[in-house]
Amino acid sequence: MRRGVIAEYASASALLAAGRTLRAKGFTHLEAYTPHPVKEIDDALAAKRSPLAIAAGLGGLCGALGGYLLQWYLVAHLYPIDSGGRPAHMPLPFLIITIEMGFLFGALAVVAAFFVGARLVNLWDPLFEVPGFESATRDGYWLAVATDDPEVFAGTTPRCVHAFGGAGGGGGGSR
Repeated sequence: MRRGVIAEYASASALLAAGRTLRAKGFTHLEAYTPHPVKEIDDALAAKRSPLAIAAGLGGLCGALGGYLLQWYLVAHLYPIDSGGRPAHMPLPFLIITIEMGFLFGALAVVAAFFVGARLVNLWDPLFEVPGFESATRDGYWLAVATDDPEVFAGTTPRCVHAFGGAGGGGGGSR
């Protein structure tokens, strides 16, 4: 999220209640930042399922297919060996490397997708400029919403509300 409004809450239960309230108001682009995992947060924010399984499947399929085709190209096409009358293309000996390449490329695809999906390749984020946001690693519970209206948190009990990324008509405002 590049711009929006963020609010800090005193507890995980207050954060969950605020997330449910904002979802009921129709906001769909919500992000929560907590100092520890909160199981119910995915349900409260209606988070989508992780695409890492798709990345693992595609990476594994590409790795297995690539490994098999490379073996076929080298052993059966470029350098065929007539050994005991067996055909140049015998799939069974290719099986182990094919499986291992599938596992390897599947794992590499998951690592790459995780880094991109978690935005770990970014060195800076507009949220880092929010005063007090560092408490998200200690004792603060933060909820960000992609809107320019700081009054979106009305009806919840935030400690403070800040605009970030140029949102809110001045950026960095507090209530």
